[in-house]
Amino acid sequence: MPANDPMDNLGKCSPKESVVPSGEPLKMGRISIEEAVDLIITKITLKMALSFVAICCTILSTAFGTYITIYTGYIPYKEWTCVSEKCKGLLASADDAKNFYSYESMCDNDLVAGSDFEWSSPMQTFSMDWDFYCGNETKLSIVSSVIFIGSLLGLLVSTSMFDKIGRKRGAIVGGVLGMVSLAGSSVAPNYIVLLLLRIVSGFGLMVNYTGSYCWVLELAPTFLRNPISGFFTLGWTAGVFILIGLSKLIGAWKYLYVATGVLAFLGLLPFFILPVPESPRFSLIKGKKDEALKTLKLMATMSNSDVCVENFELVYEERNQSYLEQLKDFKLYPTMLSESVLSTVTWFIVALISYSYQFGWSKIGSDLHSIYFFAGLGDGIAYSTSVPVCKFLGRKKATIFYFCLVIAMNLLAMLDVPFSDDWSLEHFVSMIGNIGASSAFVMMYLYSTELAPTSHRGMILCTCNSFARVGSFIGPYTSLLYGLTDRRVPLAMFAALALIACVMVWFLPDTTGRSVPETPGDVEKLREGLKKGVANSVVIANKNNGHLA
Repeated sequence: MPANDPMDNLGKCSPKESVVPSGEPLKMGRISIEEAVDLIITKITLKMALSFVAICCTILSTAFGTYITIYTGYIPYKEWTCVSEKCKGLLASADDAKNFYSYESMCDNDLVAGSDFEWSSPMQTFSMDWDFYCGNETKLSIVSSVIFIGSLLGLLVSTSMFDKIGRKRGAIVGGVLGMVSLAGSSVAPNYIVLLLLRIVSGFGLMVNYTGSYCWVLELAPTFLRNPISGFFTLGWTAGVFILIGLSKLIGAWKYLYVATGVLAFLGLLPFFILPVPESPRFSLIKGKKDEALKTLKLMATMSNSDVCVENFELVYEERNQSYLEQLKDFKLYPTMLSESVLSTVTWFIVALISYSYQFGWSKIGSDLHSIYFFAGLGDGIAYSTSVPVCKFLGRKKATIFYFCLVIAMNLLAMLDVPFSDDWSLEHFVSMIGNIGASSAFVMMYLYSTELAPTSHRGMILCTCNSFARVGSFIGPYTSLLYGLTDRRVPLAMFAALALIACVMVWFLPDTTGRSVPETPGDVEKLREGLKKGVANSVVIANKNNGHLA
């Protein structure tokens, strides 16, 4: 926070009776943080919008770090020319000289870069510099996938980080690590150093992503959580498109790392320039009531709210717990345990499906950049449509709908319906299935965040995300089943997994329009209220003896 804290300069309000958006008077007194945020932010102002955008900008660097090796490590198997007599002789004797320059010609004949051929691609990649081709191509795969090891480590560490130093500071720490590792990769002298930097990058970027998501959802009022969740994930698509454009303009891999590092730095600047506050929910859980009230006053100023925050008597339960104490709570509060287990299994399944599909995007594009442009476009469609679908159906029904879409598309993909030599029904429905899986992933982020209590939200989100990383590890290897069995076997497996996910979500309560729990006790109260048919907001208000019941 800057030296002159803007929260210290907030004007005083007279202790008068405030009104709710409907115009009816509100008796100020004991009030939950959920009710306070909903009363303060009833519309989006420019200042509030900029604050939310600033937090969402951090996801750009996560997309950079995840996908950058697609371009910096690209192996142009069709872009090379012969320089040795051996290579020229093979070209002269080839039946199809036009298609001679290929993976088969290079690798089957053990051609050596620099001796037998020279790369002719306009791109300069580390795979070309360090001879990652043919038998050494596995090194590129390791460099690309090792970021998920870093992500898993980051999630395990951030579980306690978010609950100790806060969502904002945790996100900034992760963002700085991601930025430094991205820029530092530009000077990596060899394969080992680049591997280590990729692990650090995965660690930092996943900490930043998870912390920022938790942070922005805790700042948002009930009516904004769904659109902000969709907008946040659209930042990922924006990052993909920016990376495609940069790689098109910047051919050298070292300069591409520098450019993404600079953009990651710019994405962090708003955290220090704009008065973006820490989550008031986190402050209350840590017993920092004055800090939470300052944040609420700042939010009232930024949203041009007439609500007098000074009249609030915030009701909260301080829970300054250790990691082990948090784990013990899962035994004491069985509803929180069951909901977390169901969410975790669903995250694992949706990640496995998302990373294992054999999609038809490559059929649309003719080169590396166009292929990933259309793939990013598919994700963009998924993220943008999930917002209205969620608003229309609600959290639970929307999530089940997307999993059912995945089931239907996998079953349709089993049919042998060719449209041309290059296209079939499987390609079309797989792209729709891709959109369904990506949308389900978005829904699970929002759903899990609203199910988890503030006191344990960091831990539960990180645990779910960790299992998702395991699913993303396993997912690509399931594509090997296409070569070992009939193609209908993996399609049937994906449909069965999506069905299991539907069952998991079926047993979760719907969070649409309900209060976000602050403690494990609130989770139990909310579930009891659902069984009795009592409104969610009333359950917590009654528990706190509030005045909004």
